[in-house]
Amino acid sequence: MSGLVLKIAPGERFIVNGAVLENGDKPARIRITDSDVRVLRCRDALRPEDVNTPCKQIYYAVQLLITGDLDELGTLPAIDDECAKLLDVFKAIDPELIPTLRSMISRGNYYSALCHLRQILIFESQLLARISKSPAELETAKVA
Repeated sequence: MSGLVLKIAPGERFIVNGAVLENGDKPARIRITDSDVRVLRCRDALRPEDVNTPCKQIYYAVQLLITGDLDELGTLPAIDDECAKLLDVFKAIDPELIPTLRSMISRGNYYSALCHLRQILIFESQLLARISKSPAELETAKVA
């Protein structure tokens, strides 16, 4: 039997098809076998005040698709447009990074897209950290 397996900590909250569920006193493993089920662990959710970069905006939009707070019809084209803007930015890091994300989203694999986006968020924060350095810091960081 295949599917998504979630390891849920005691007392951890998660959302399944818009319903908030909370685990009991013991750790649990939950297997989601239906591909149409939308799952989000609350610990993986971004708060609106933390959405301050282009990749976090995409992450948050996908998160809201999972929770049912946004409809796919109006949201998916906007997400794809934002992903298209990031193609050149991440091409040097990994040319398949954004195309893979777009594919996951277009197939409705939103949980997988969030997992993939967490990797992209790391790259984005590293890029933004480089940009925020002063020219003097960048000059001293150059390798011969």
